[in-house]
Amino acid sequence: MPRKKKNQGESSKMSKSDSLSLRTRRRVILSFPPSVLQTPITYILAKEYDIASNILRAEILPEESGKLVIEMDGLPENLDKAIQRIKEFDIDVTEIARKVTFDMDKCIHCGACVSVCLAGALKLDKNFHLEFIEPKCTVCEMCVTTCPVDVVNIDI
Repeated sequence: MPRKKKNQGESSKMSKSDSLSLRTRRRVILSFPPSVLQTPITYILAKEYDIASNILRAEILPEESGKLVIEMDGLPENLDKAIQRIKEFDIDVTEIARKVTFDMDKCIHCGACVSVCLAGALKLDKNFHLEFIEPKCTVCEMCVTTCPVDVVNIDI
């Protein structure tokens, strides 16, 4: 199949597959005052910042307040900008801390998780034992779905 020619201004743009590989997820709790209950926050996230939102829980009391627990999926810099934008509406944003943990007693050190870790947080040492470099982890959860023996967990 022939490749499409790039327009002159497109050479520095990231391809769709490149941008998907850099995406990360964050879970947040949004606490709404009554004045912004009708504000289409998830639409703003999608339209202005290319962020996919998954509403995990919603508690809305008409004319009183509201809380949403959402998982946002997007480029890290867009997530940061989007959170700042949400705060402009006087919406309180609380990030839910998440981290990856491994049950190393059950790990078979197959390396399947290493191959999908684009952040470089997982590697096999010279003895082929799994090493987890937590500061590099973006909690993308790819290792969770890839592990054949289910030793990877996401702690909230």
